[in-house]
Amino acid sequence: MRKGTLIILLLFFSVNVFAQWKSFYPEKNKKQEENKNRKNHDTKGQFDNYFFLGLQAKALENYVEALEFFNKCININNNEPEPFYQSAIINQQLGNYSLSIEQIKKANNLKQDNRWYIITYAELLFSTQDYKNAAIQYKRIIDIEPSNEQLYFMLSDTYIYNNEFKKAIKVYDDLEKIKGLDKFISLQKHKLYMQLNDKKTSIIELESFLEKKPTNVEVLHLLAETYLLNDEKEKAFEVFKKISKIEPENGRVHLTLANYYREENQNNKSYEELKLAFKSTDLDIDTKIRIVASYFQLFELDTVMLEQALELTEIIVFLYPEEAKAYALYADILYANNNIEEAKKNYLLVIEKDKTKIEVWRQVLFIQAEENDFLSMQETSEEALLYFPADPFLYYFNGISKKRFKKYQEAITSLETGIEFIIDNKLLLIEFYSSLGDCYHAINNHHFSDSIYEKVIQLDPENAIVLNNYSYYLSLRKKDLEKAKQMSKKSNEIDPNNGTYQDTYAWILYQNKEYKEAKEWIIKALNNGSDTSPVVNEHYGDILYRLGNKEEAYIQWQKAKKLGEASDLLDKKIKDKKLYE
Repeated sequence: MRKGTLIILLLFFSVNVFAQWKSFYPEKNKKQEENKNRKNHDTKGQFDNYFFLGLQAKALENYVEALEFFNKCININNNEPEPFYQSAIINQQLGNYSLSIEQIKKANNLKQDNRWYIITYAELLFSTQDYKNAAIQYKRIIDIEPSNEQLYFMLSDTYIYNNEFKKAIKVYDDLEKIKGLDKFISLQKHKLYMQLNDKKTSIIELESFLEKKPTNVEVLHLLAETYLLNDEKEKAFEVFKKISKIEPENGRVHLTLANYYREENQNNKSYEELKLAFKSTDLDIDTKIRIVASYFQLFELDTVMLEQALELTEIIVFLYPEEAKAYALYADILYANNNIEEAKKNYLLVIEKDKTKIEVWRQVLFIQAEENDFLSMQETSEEALLYFPADPFLYYFNGISKKRFKKYQEAITSLETGIEFIIDNKLLLIEFYSSLGDCYHAINNHHFSDSIYEKVIQLDPENAIVLNNYSYYLSLRKKDLEKAKQMSKKSNEIDPNNGTYQDTYAWILYQNKEYKEAKEWIIKALNNGSDTSPVVNEHYGDILYRLGNKEEAYIQWQKAKKLGEASDLLDKKIKDKKLYE
């Protein structure tokens, strides 16, 4: 009994003592918990601080520093996705795609429903051409946000880049269920069907859209073009006619109809559509000019083409009165139609509006040369040289116009300057030398003129003009007459019916005292158009005088006088009825 009582007392005492000890010393587990909480609090503070510093460095584009702070965050807590995400964005910008993908993948694994993580992951995969996995990520985010239209476009683009066109079409079909009829979607599907070479379904897609939007011109154009690609020309033509009714000012459509009618040999209808196209300001001036330019090769074959070109060009000039190129084209057509004066007027209008077109300056000078308008040629060439001081053609026209007015020294200056600008143009060089030779001859610098003529003959042994001029000038000086005779003979062989060349040969024979042969050749010259030349008639008189036909010689001298200027001795010959040389 006492033993039982003793045990109870001992137990009571032990419990009481333990209770007193426990109240005096804190429990070990509680202390550990508090230490742990304090440590976690300090760690979270460090994490937040590093994360904030990382964001701050990133905002300042201090990317290396930012990555260091985010890495410290990861070292503190690698279960938090945000540092991985921020690091991925920075590495993406730095071009470290592999590392960026690894980091964004980690962020996605830690938090799988974050839209920004998924989109960034998809974009990174797309940018590294991993289209298959990018599509998987876009599908994930679409499951989260099924009404976000932009995501469907991103997914379809991914399939398109991976050449999975049918899957891309399926995405557009899904989007249409949300969005309803949409032109952009229909056009995208049309393009994809064309990529699949499925023209029939492509046409069905466009026709389906047009059932609800029958006046959409853009889609009508695509439908017509697809019909053409599918060899359904008649259907395409009907669509183009429909467009022309919806948009009567649509120049491109009228141009297309013009081409169609031309292919069908309905030329009148084709031209009427072409005129409608030209009257439309939707069709640009350059396209119109190219079309008219294509007519040039047809002018000689068909005068109707020339008439049409003139009418079309008049439309261009009317619509674009301030465009220099409109007048340039009109001038070209007028010139081709041999309306030289009107052509020149329009070329001059071009120059008034735009002085930078060297081709127009040259064309005006060529016309002035054809018209023997040397005064205008001199003025035009001098003005043109202000804008084109290195163009040899301008110096040539300037030189020959000054030569015409006997401004020989000025002509020589222009011609010698222009020669310096000739590059790889043998024919032009010959023309310069020929005119220079004539100028040096005119100022009696025969050494220079002879050497220049020799250069021309070296360059072009068959140049009949220089052969004639050189031989004639030698005959006037009674120098190297045998050489002159051979050159003159050659010029007549090259051009056997030229009265000027025949007169030169006759005069060389005269200087050689071969008067009978000289008479034969001078008569040839008179019969070949030189009967109106005072010089040739005077030469004939001189030859007749040497042959003893003094009365006939006197008659020829008088005739020469009536025709104009000849030699300085002509008046004295007539007065004294005697030959002077």
